[in-house]
Amino acid sequence: MTQHLKRYLAMTLIGCVMVSLCMIVNTAGTDSTHALQAPNLKHVLGTDQLGRDFFTRLLIGSGVTLGLTAIVMVLSILIGLTLGLVAGIERKWIDKGCMFIADMLLAIPSFIIALVILSLMSNSMTGLIFALTLGWVGRYLRYFRNLTRDIQKRPFITYAVLSGNSIFKTTVTHIIPHLVSNILALVTADFGKIMLSISGLAFLGLGIQPPTPELGTILFDGKSYFNGAPWLFFFPGLLLGGYALLFQIINKRIMK
Repeated sequence: MTQHLKRYLAMTLIGCVMVSLCMIVNTAGTDSTHALQAPNLKHVLGTDQLGRDFFTRLLIGSGVTLGLTAIVMVLSILIGLTLGLVAGIERKWIDKGCMFIADMLLAIPSFIIALVILSLMSNSMTGLIFALTLGWVGRYLRYFRNLTRDIQKRPFITYAVLSGNSIFKTTVTHIIPHLVSNILALVTADFGKIMLSISGLAFLGLGIQPPTPELGTILFDGKSYFNGAPWLFFFPGLLLGGYALLFQIINKRIMK
């Protein structure tokens, strides 16, 4: 698991650096004289309706989409891990309360929760992060709570307690490391789903607002030019599907 973690973290870091460099080096402005050019040697994926290099737009949009997905994922896991750990150890009214919240959140699809919150409360990037975090935290809360319960039944935990270790020390030195070791599999399993939720909401005009480039908003803009410039719709959709497939492949390799 450690080797897998180092390898995929390195790949992620390299990808982020490449996207950042492209954002810095190639930030071409609008040029209506080159609008809707088909893919060519100068613009490998053509240009959009404002004459901007579409390859650059997709790179920047990928950075926004992946960055927001990472933020939602980290917040959901941190909150779920903290509450799940407390619920799994206490086993009293805190456990019942946390499980009641988790069951309510799990009963409603995360996309629907985000749709309602963004429609009624805050249709912004901050609102998007809050809505999707709330929609996904129930899954991680229940997962880490059940995992904490299972770990507490193992012999080394019993031995640690009988050796005189406090609950706090046992939790920090034994339980938490075992919980963290399962995070990579969770991330790769759910990253693509959260990413598609972000882009799906942006496509519906919720969350990310123009002119911020995000794969969902780019896809939405492209549908208006589907007949005359199909690459504006085809390439963002292909990229989204490719990212989702990539994380599923990584997850399967990790789970072997």
